[in-house]
Formats: sequence, C-alpha cells, structure tokens
Amino acid sequence: MISEEAQSSFAHIFKSAVTTNFCDYYNAMCEIDVIDDHKEITETEFSVLTITSTSFRFLTLLHFDTNESTIKYFANGSITDQEHENDNDAFLDQILEFCNLACGAMNRHLNDHYTYSGMSTPYVLTRPCLDFITDLNPGYIKHYRITINPSLILHATLCVCNFGNVDFSIDKSKADEITGELQML
Repeated sequence: MISEEAQSSFAHIFKSAVTTNFCDYYNAMCEIDVIDDHKEITETEFSVLTITSTSFRFLTLLHFDTNESTIKYFANGSITDQEHENDNDAFLDQILEFCNLACGAMNRHLNDHYTYSGMSTPYVLTRPCLDFITDLNPGYIKHYRITINPSLILHATLCVCNFGNVDFSIDKSKADEITGELQML
C-alpha cells in the first residue's frame, strides 16, 4: 500500500525536480498539470528514470517527440556545430542529461526517508512499450502535462511499484530548496 501522503510526496518531488532542472535552468515558464486521460500522451518516445529502494520502485517516464521545438529547447545553443545540428544522438544525449539531473534531485529527496535507494541511468523506449506499464502492477500511477513556455508541451507518467507499505512525508519547503548538489557515484 502507498499512503496518500507518500503519493503526494512523490508528486511534489517530481514537480520540484522538473521545475528546477528543466525550466529554471533556462528561466522558462513551467506549468505541470495532472491529466486524467492518458490518451493525451501521443509522443513517440519516452525516457525512463528509475529510483529503487527496498520498499518501492519509482519510475518517471518523460514522453517527448524528436521534433524542432523539443530539440531547440533542450539544445538551446549547446549543439552549435552544424555537422551535429541534426544529429539525433546528440539530442538524445542532451535530453537524457536533463533527465539524469532530475532523477538525481528526486533521489536526494527520497534519501531523507529511504537510505538505501539508488537510481539507474536514464534510457529511451518507444511509444508501444508504454502499453506494458500496467504489467509492472503499480500501486500508484499518475499522468502529467508539462507546458514549458507555451511552445513546448511534454508529458510525464509517474509509476510507483511497492514491495510493502510505503508511507512517508517530505518537508515540502525543504524539497524546494535542494539544488545544485554534486552527486558522487
């Protein structure tokens, strides 16, 4: 069982990490809204961020399309060499680095309550794989629309698979303060 307070904490940790690592970095406007109909999620790819402890597996799926607006936002001048401008691998490296930063931020918040938690390296899957998320038997699943500067809309899915009772509450004021820490692996 995943308590209501734990569900709220997972959601807050996620929103804080996205706002800090995807939006504040570029001084971008960011709105994160819950969506009820997952059919709104039409992006062709998604990155998978996984944080696992002895009590749960927390997956964050960031849905995106490899299109001009997404590439422009995440590259934001970092892919300057004309030869690499249309390089899909360079774009994926860039977006996965943002995902890795967000995953690290979420893991730091969870470490206050679950000492033995670790994160995997983000990876990318294609849309058809999303149909199998229910096979993980999640105790909690929530879908979000992320609007960054009205020109870019992404989606995210939070999925928590519990191995027992998951009940914790984060200090939401502290969760918003933690940024920029170096994580040594």
